[in-house]
Amino acid sequence: MLARPQHSHWAAALASWTCPTAPNNTVGGPCDPCGQQVWGNWEHVSCRGKRVAYDKYEVPGDGTVTNIHITDYLIEGPIPLAELCPLTALREFDVDGGELTGPIPTGFAQCFPDLWELDLSYNNLTGTVPPEIAQLKSLEEFKVEHNHLTGTIPPELGSLQLNWLRFADNKFVGIIPKEYSNLTPELYQLTLDDNGVDGNPGFSGNLYPLSRMSMSNFNAANNPGLCGMVPVGLRWGHGFNYYNTRLGLPCPEELAGGWADLSESL
Repeated sequence: MLARPQHSHWAAALASWTCPTAPNNTVGGPCDPCGQQVWGNWEHVSCRGKRVAYDKYEVPGDGTVTNIHITDYLIEGPIPLAELCPLTALREFDVDGGELTGPIPTGFAQCFPDLWELDLSYNNLTGTVPPEIAQLKSLEEFKVEHNHLTGTIPPELGSLQLNWLRFADNKFVGIIPKEYSNLTPELYQLTLDDNGVDGNPGFSGNLYPLSRMSMSNFNAANNPGLCGMVPVGLRWGHGFNYYNTRLGLPCPEELAGGWADLSESL
């Protein structure tokens, strides 16, 4: 399925993806990635069935692959969407901690309509976040921190019921879209930090679209263009950090309206 013989890290990560699988844990044919355990016969694959309780010995499921979790293997090349697309029941697509390059594909929703978690963090991805990610109507966690992504973050994500959004340590620019006010109250983790470094302006404007949120984790550091009052539901989040921003001080448009800039006297 993922034949990339020129990439040694892929070969190491997928060494167990062979057939036939172990006879004592194989159902329905000679090649069963799932077996009857929480983690399948193939490493980095699980088949967890519906969202119900399970123990470490058995899992309620129907032999369908639901989770791919290939983490910290330094896997190379483009995101393997085409190769994994036949696994249409995926709910987790996690390939963080690699050396993946190129853009984020637009076809995730067509391949995995029930995806809950998309983790592409800690890679070398470039380009923008495609608005088509918002077609993943079941998406709860979207993580792209520590890449080389650019452009603005798509307002279309505001239509989702997201819990986690991680944009930190990229080259994003622009404002927090007003559509993100629709994420309330589900969004409880948002990281924007370290986009305004190495000459990149980073995020700018105010955080007012997030004013009704109560987050458990929020970080905005190193975005010099961020300004305005900090909503109280962000200020008390774990890891709250506004270093190298103008948060707490008036935005330029507010100064134009008559607010006093007291930054020089603080």
